[in-house]
Amino acid sequence: METRSGNSDAAVDESSSSSSSSYPEEVQRFMRIPWCAKYLSPTTTATTTPGGRGDLVVRVHENRTVLSSWQNQFVGGTLNTPDTIAGWVDLFPAPGPPPHYRIDEFLSLIALNEGMIGFPGSVHGGAAALLLDEVTGMHVASQRAPGQPPNKGYRTAYLKATYLKPMPAPGVVLVRSRIVRVEGRKNYVEAQIEDERREALVKGEVLYIALKSDPKL
Repeated sequence: METRSGNSDAAVDESSSSSSSSYPEEVQRFMRIPWCAKYLSPTTTATTTPGGRGDLVVRVHENRTVLSSWQNQFVGGTLNTPDTIAGWVDLFPAPGPPPHYRIDEFLSLIALNEGMIGFPGSVHGGAAALLLDEVTGMHVASQRAPGQPPNKGYRTAYLKATYLKPMPAPGVVLVRSRIVRVEGRKNYVEAQIEDERREALVKGEVLYIALKSDPKL
């Protein structure tokens, strides 16, 4: 996760000590950034079964992998480069009990580089909206039984982004997603993109609708 910025808060401190050698390198790079490390400890690895709801699951964003069907090509291919989104890690409490496997809050740490710039020094507004859509969507998709694939039986019906401050690039941001309510097939989600001081840069409201399992419905 290379960030080519003079801002020491955004840069990776390669000299920082870490006891996280068992984690993927993409996670370890965030753990070398002091303000990011506060969110990443204590953790369980993505390959272990969480022991309870209090456990924190940390994993590389699942859509960083392009599938054989070309699914995830935009986020996992086009935007998965050192010049665009150089690193992306999700963290969330272990899902609650069945049948809903509720996750109240879902976080993503994302490293952004020059390829995401619109106006000088700041991320393109459309890219910011994409981050809101991607993180909130993964939040909903992650509410599943351990060991099961992402629940992608949802589609974005509505997304509203409110831009409060420029999002710096290169730099690292935190995206915070929260499910506000569920009404039948509708999932109402709120999210915001924050800097290291927890100042809101962009806020979002998103509606996801579950696909009908029976086409006759």
